[in-house]
Amino acid sequence: MRITKPEWLRHDADKKKLSAIFSLDFHPDGTRLATSGMDNKIRLWNTRAITAKDQEQRLISTLSSHSGAVLCVRFSHGDGRYLASGADDMVVLIWERDEGDVVPGNLSASSALSGPLSETWRPMRRLTGHESDVCDLAWSPDNRFLATCGLDNAVLVWDGATFERVAKLTGHEQFVKGLTFDPAGKYLATQSDDKTMRIWRTSDWAQHAVVSRPFEDNLFSTYFRRPSWSPDGDCVAAANAANGKVPVAAVVSRDTWAADLSFVGHRAAVEAVRFNPNVFRRAESPASCVCAAGGQDRGVTVWLTSQHMPIAAATNLFAGSLMDLAWHTAPAAGDDGVVAVLAACSYDGTVAVMEFAEAELGRPIPAQEQQAMLRKHGWLGRSEGGDDASGQRPMLAESVEQLRLERLGEPALADRDSRIAQIMGACLLPAAPAAEPPMAAEAPVPVMTKSGKKRVAPVFVRPLGGHAAQPLPAIGQAQPLGAAASSAAAAAPPAASAERVAIDAPVWIEARALGTRTLAAESDGGAASAAIAATVQPLGRQTLVHAQSISAARVHLSVPRIVAHVTCTATATRAVLAAHNQAAASTVVSTAEDGSVIWTKHMTGSAVTLLAASDTVAAASCSDGSLHVFDSASGARLLPPIVGEAHLAHLRCVGRFCLALDCVGQLTVWDLDRRSAVVDHVSVAPLLYSAELTADHQTGGEDAVRAPKRHKATVALTAADVAPDTGAPIVCLSDGRAFVYHLQLRSWLCIGDPTAYAGSEFAPRPPLTHGGNVGRVAFTPTVPTPLGRIQETGWHQRSLSARKDKPAGGDEAVSAEKRRLVTLDHLEHQVMAAAAIGSSEDVTRFVELLARHLARDGDKPRAEFWMRSLLGPALVKGECPQSADPLQWAPMLAGVPKRRLLARALPILASNRGLQRVVTEYSDVLSKLL
Repeated sequence: MRITKPEWLRHDADKKKLSAIFSLDFHPDGTRLATSGMDNKIRLWNTRAITAKDQEQRLISTLSSHSGAVLCVRFSHGDGRYLASGADDMVVLIWERDEGDVVPGNLSASSALSGPLSETWRPMRRLTGHESDVCDLAWSPDNRFLATCGLDNAVLVWDGATFERVAKLTGHEQFVKGLTFDPAGKYLATQSDDKTMRIWRTSDWAQHAVVSRPFEDNLFSTYFRRPSWSPDGDCVAAANAANGKVPVAAVVSRDTWAADLSFVGHRAAVEAVRFNPNVFRRAESPASCVCAAGGQDRGVTVWLTSQHMPIAAATNLFAGSLMDLAWHTAPAAGDDGVVAVLAACSYDGTVAVMEFAEAELGRPIPAQEQQAMLRKHGWLGRSEGGDDASGQRPMLAESVEQLRLERLGEPALADRDSRIAQIMGACLLPAAPAAEPPMAAEAPVPVMTKSGKKRVAPVFVRPLGGHAAQPLPAIGQAQPLGAAASSAAAAAPPAASAERVAIDAPVWIEARALGTRTLAAESDGGAASAAIAATVQPLGRQTLVHAQSISAARVHLSVPRIVAHVTCTATATRAVLAAHNQAAASTVVSTAEDGSVIWTKHMTGSAVTLLAASDTVAAASCSDGSLHVFDSASGARLLPPIVGEAHLAHLRCVGRFCLALDCVGQLTVWDLDRRSAVVDHVSVAPLLYSAELTADHQTGGEDAVRAPKRHKATVALTAADVAPDTGAPIVCLSDGRAFVYHLQLRSWLCIGDPTAYAGSEFAPRPPLTHGGNVGRVAFTPTVPTPLGRIQETGWHQRSLSARKDKPAGGDEAVSAEKRRLVTLDHLEHQVMAAAAIGSSEDVTRFVELLARHLARDGDKPRAEFWMRSLLGPALVKGECPQSADPLQWAPMLAGVPKRRLLARALPILASNRGLQRVVTEYSDVLSKLL
């Protein structure tokens, strides 16, 4: 950055006393710089004399028709035909260059400063209507409107061609000191001393939103409050905001109108902010906007929206407060490498010019790419019908229905963003409150046993959905064998910590096959251990798996040990189910939350190894391979013992459903109300294997046996749950992936994968770490929805098992187009994944978010596909017969009517007027169907 302060650029004729300069602006072609000041004059300067030290010509023209201090000056966009100025004489003048008069001077100019004058600018219109000083003015991007504001608390809007007054905007209660137009042409933002920024619609000049939060703590008084809209239309920067007692420039997001970010670094109030009209990109970094801010601390800071710190800061640049800022972007970097020039003026009567090189800002992106950013906000360019001087104009509403949908969409957008602003990362949503503190999550650290085999430390498993407070029973779960329980302890509920029992071993693919474990070798050696060892046949010698089955099994899961106590808790009722194993028998006791015994059941002949309970069903798996199911409220037996092919490794009850996973990877789900199997012996092997078993071909005769050879274990089952509405099983792996079994397709669907959709705006973020103890801190999912908990828990699991590798979903740079496409694909995946697990809350949220991004990108074919899918059988576009086959269309999506989802999505899609024709068409059809 190079800073220049020309001593000759001033507004005093006698050079004895500097006159304050209140405003400045570059001509669109960059050849002229206009300044206005306390001397009631506007001066046009040759910018080459500033940046290239050209001594031949400095002052080009002096305009002096105002009778008061000129407080603001702005060139029109495009060819810069007009120059608008406002002063404290309550008048706005429109100046136009006299192309036929090229004499060195004019009647209103003085040549005493810097030589002969070369241009003549004459006031062609005089606009009156303000009742006090005119503080600021702005042209709309297409020059269709000129807006002015002043100390009369009013904003006046003028026609940009005829300069007749179009509207008078009232609503501010104090002086209005700044305004800026949305580059997409839809809004006008105004700032006032009443500590508000008001957003006005250009379609009907009605007030759209009021932003007050960033200014509530502000105690500073300023000459101006000059805001600026970013060139991509995503946000507006507001001057004179405060974060507590710290003066800042607030960045207000479009549509939500929330100030989540701020430019922090100034020691006094910020008078003005100004975005460069171009979007820049450095190397492979994402495109970003450039914004300058300055104020009463007499300094200037320059920011890139893609960075958290300013790229440049000039302190003590002036002897007085900064008044205004202006940018000019060079069409191409010159010999000196300068791509942008920033000018700032001060109350001390001086002007500073800062030149930025390509290495600092990057290169301006192509105009087509910047126009694509604006089209997502409803902007329409020359190629699509714009015919003004600048080649751009806002798309107008074509029907009353479009305006109605836009107004419906205003509260919908604000409510949506407050609930799901960053739903799939762990960034901004607050953590869901838990009924009890979570247990620390342990990283799977391998250790060596005495026999030389590797074992893995336990991994804490979070719940998959429905209830955040209840931990999901882990596969292979068991409580270590302890001292014998007394008769009094048998009836008493276990301690709170008993609900979070350790995992005996994660279910790695190479977990030990059933039949290799003996109770005597692995007991803890207590008195109870000796008693059980003497009376209970060791588990490893009573297998129910036939030799042929176990040799052919592709998955071998570990089974829980026989221990003295096994407990579980029903999530809804908080009733505790406890099994106390004694010699050749087991006692199962159900106790209420207050400790009172609900029912007791004695079981003989085998020990209980697994327990599961819901509010309606309780289940117990025994060491002889049988499964017993009871009514949770009374203890009544619902079925005779169920006998499976192998011992169970995991048991789970949700509502009326009971899930059982045996040690050879066969998963079954029963609906105990209907006495039917929802899922019957479905293998989890396809989920565990990234590569199939390889065969070690042996030499020999035709009866030679092929010995299977397993790959090194790299993934484990960490959780298994049941969708509460459909009974579909959900399985999570240690690599972060999650699957649901689709009952109609009879196939596993991947509903979560941390490595997929890299570059999406909602790709998972790496978790916070604490030194080398990654994964050993307490983990609580921050997205309080069923799908959010599944996917975020999966990301956490992956970060534990692969913490030494580069995390998936990292910050590698991707192009804007790739990010857009991947984000849309990701959101569509989320909608269908939420539907697969039956989460109505997730479906509703992701449909709204998908509609928002379709509207932002203006993707008409995709938007029409989703509208058609949600509308279903109807007369679309006047076609007959019906456009959809009712036999192929289901009216519900995860329990939510599809047409209700469409009714929520239409106002959001209507925010892009490029889609208004198809949106209003579907809205008309929907109104007839509902």
